[in-house]
Amino acid sequence: MWPASGTRAVIYSGPAADPDSAECLAAVVEEAGLDVEFVEDLEQLPALLDDAALFAVGGTGEDLDPIVAQFTPRIRDALDEYLHDGGRYLGICGGAFLASTGWEEESGWVEMLDLVPAESDDLRLGIEPRIMPVRWLGETYPMYYQNGPTFYLVPSTESVRVIARYGDGQIAAFVSSYGHGKVAVVGPHPEADATWAEGVRNGEAWRSTRGLLVDLVDSLLSDRRTK
Repeated sequence: MWPASGTRAVIYSGPAADPDSAECLAAVVEEAGLDVEFVEDLEQLPALLDDAALFAVGGTGEDLDPIVAQFTPRIRDALDEYLHDGGRYLGICGGAFLASTGWEEESGWVEMLDLVPAESDDLRLGIEPRIMPVRWLGETYPMYYQNGPTFYLVPSTESVRVIARYGDGQIAAFVSSYGHGKVAVVGPHPEADATWAEGVRNGEAWRSTRGLLVDLVDSLLSDRRTK
């Protein structure tokens, strides 16, 4: 089972990881009371998960192939065992796409890690960053968004709690169980700081929502059930 004494978050910082997102995510988990260890080479992940409270993948480049290629069968099995035994995963934007079952393209189905019972897709808004309204636990906040996913839930025995929706009602974030563990995925970037809003569309509307993500991490780490 996941060690109740675990006080460390492992954050991916290797190929395709966005360094600004990784650093802002580190600040969030530190505020939630965890130490941070970055991992660039996922060959190290199984050993790092042994006493980790959380594994997180933040924003990425548009091409996820450099990350997906690192999830060999051995690494996927280690992550699966970690989560089934009570571990936690947090994926934001690229890390949320990664956690989904995958998505459909003209060339066929693109398989991801299947950590949550949902297919992913983008909002067809292009790659230009913007500040957009996201309804999070009943309140609307202006969040940084750049080509992040929305989610289409699929039948599953796991429990799911939707925590945020985009302005058009599509799912922006949710938490699901994974055996004894839990997984949270978030399409926009609540971890963003003020520098991200400079020069972007509707940048003047940005307000910090980092506290929402701190609360989500706290909830993710808790023993409370997903529903």
